[in-house]
Amino acid sequence: MSNLHRRKYAGTLFICWQQLNMMARKLSSCLLLCVYLLTVVFSMVSAQYCSRRCRCEGTKMDCSHGGHPGFPPEDLIPSSTETFLMNDNQMIAVSLIAVSRLPNLLELSLEDNSITTLERSPFRLRPNLQILRLGGNKISQVVRDAFRGLSQLLKLFLDRNNIETVEAFAGIDSPSSLEILDLQRNKLTSIATSTFTGVPLLTELNLSSNNISTIKDGSFSGLKKLRVLYLHSNQILRLTNETFMGLSSLKSLVLANNKIQNLPDMVFNGAIALEFLDLVSNGISKITRKTFSGLFNLTALYLDSNNISTVEDGAFRDLVTLHTLSLFTNSLQDISASTFIGLAPDDRTDNTGLEVLYVSRNRLTTVRREDFARLTKLTF
Repeated sequence: MSNLHRRKYAGTLFICWQQLNMMARKLSSCLLLCVYLLTVVFSMVSAQYCSRRCRCEGTKMDCSHGGHPGFPPEDLIPSSTETFLMNDNQMIAVSLIAVSRLPNLLELSLEDNSITTLERSPFRLRPNLQILRLGGNKISQVVRDAFRGLSQLLKLFLDRNNIETVEAFAGIDSPSSLEILDLQRNKLTSIATSTFTGVPLLTELNLSSNNISTIKDGSFSGLKKLRVLYLHSNQILRLTNETFMGLSSLKSLVLANNKIQNLPDMVFNGAIALEFLDLVSNGISKITRKTFSGLFNLTALYLDSNNISTVEDGAFRDLVTLHTLSLFTNSLQDISASTFIGLAPDDRTDNTGLEVLYVSRNRLTTVRREDFARLTKLTF
C-alpha cells in the first residue's frame, strides 16, 4: 500500500473518531437531562400527594394547627416522609394503623393534642423512629410496653402531661437505646429503684416540676452514662448517701426549689464527676466539712436562698476546681479565712482558684479584707 493510500485511510479514521466522540458527548448530555427531568417529575408527584391542610417540604410533613382529629389518609401522606408534625390538633389517641402509614419515619411530633392513653405498642411497626414528642397532652399513665419495638429511639418527650405512674422504662420492653427523656411538668410523686432500669444509655433526664417527694436509694444507679439530671421544683424532703450512687458520669445536677433541709456527709459521693450543682431555694441550714467531700471536679456551686447559718471550716476544701460559689440570701453571721480553705490557688498545687463569690444578703456584721486576701483570683 502506498503512502498516499495510508494517509487517506488515516484521515478517514480520524474523521470517524471525531464523529463518534461528538455523539458520545451528546449522549452524555442527554442522559444528564433525563436524570434532571426525572428528579423534577418525582418531586412534583410527591408534592401532589400532600394533604391540602398540611405543608410538605422535602422529607418533612407538617399538619400542625389544623384541627385534625387524626392522621391524614394514607394516599395523602408522601411515602418519603421522615419528619411528621401533628402538633396542636384534636387527636385523642395514637393507633398502630395510623403510625404504619409512615414507613420511613424518623421523627414524630404529636404535642399539644388531647391524647389520654397510648395503645399498647402503637409504635412497634416503626423501629427506625429516633425522636418522639408527646408533650402537652393528657396522658396519665405510661404502661410497660408503650414503646415496645422502638429499638432506635434516642429522644422521648413526655413533658406537660398528667403522668402519675411510669412503667415503660423498667423492663425488657423499654426503649433501651434512649438517650434523652423529658418527664417535666407531670404528676409523679416518687421514683422507685426499678423505674429506669430499662434505659441504661440515658445521658439527660428531666424530672423537674413534678410532685416528687421520695427517691428510693439506688434509683439512678444503672444510669452510668447520665450527664444531666434535672430534679428542681419538686417536693424532695431528704437525700441519702445512696440517692445518687452510680452516677459516675453526671456533670450537672439541679435540685433547686425543693424542701431539702439536711445534706448528709458525702451525700454526692456517687457523683464525683459533678461540675455544676444547684441547691438554690431549699431549707438547708448547715454545710459540714464532709458535705461536698470528693467533688474535685465541681466548677459552680449555688446555695442561694437557703437558711444556711453555719459553714464549717474547710467545708470547701475538696473543691479545687471551683470557679463560682454563691451563698446569696442566707443566714450567715460570720465568715473568716478558714471558711474558704481549699479555694485559694496556693492551697494545693492542683487548685485553679475561686473567681466568683457571692455572699450578699446575709446577716454578716463584719467583713474583713484579710478574710479574702488569699483568694487572689477573685474578680467579683
